[in-house]
Amino acid sequence: MAKGGGWVLGLTLVLLGVLLLLQNLGLALGRVLLGVLLLGGGGGFLVAYGQDRGLWWALIPGFGLLGLGLALLLGEGAVSGALFLLGLGLGFWAVFAVQRDHWWAVIPGGVLLTLALVALVEGLLGVEAGWLLFVGLALTFGLLFFLGQRWALWPALGVLVPLGLASEGLRGLLAYAFPLALVGAGAYLLWRSVGKG
Repeated sequence: MAKGGGWVLGLTLVLLGVLLLLQNLGLALGRVLLGVLLLGGGGGFLVAYGQDRGLWWALIPGFGLLGLGLALLLGEGAVSGALFLLGLGLGFWAVFAVQRDHWWAVIPGGVLLTLALVALVEGLLGVEAGWLLFVGLALTFGLLFFLGQRWALWPALGVLVPLGLASEGLRGLLAYAFPLALVGAGAYLLWRSVGKG
């Protein structure tokens, strides 16, 4: 290791040790300092992207660290738990916003924002919101379909099946709709085979 870089590593280890000691002593100061450091790290990644637009990947850790830093500053709770997911999801959406050919970023962005929404609804309202996961996934892949990714239609439709099974009202409808669809498909195939003969 170069002599000039030793002081940076030494100072980092001392600061990390002090933060961990403060946290173990029950002082919120450690959590606050770590939150501020994470906010600074996230800001550093965003500044790096601002200086060089080729560093689009820096948006992901930049927003992720901002979300994690805010979560630490807020403390425990439903909102703080969702902030990291929200920040990370926004990082992927930012990649898609600045690099439209990176359509793949919509998938983790949509999934992470959906998970953040589920955590917020369940944590703040205290209601079961697992069905929101399926809605978010269907919307994510539906958006990709409308953006020209034709393959995305199948996962968008595929996640609607568990959504239907998760909802009691839709389960009742599916109890009749699925058998009727089978009867209709079978009748159509019979009609075609009789018509050709």
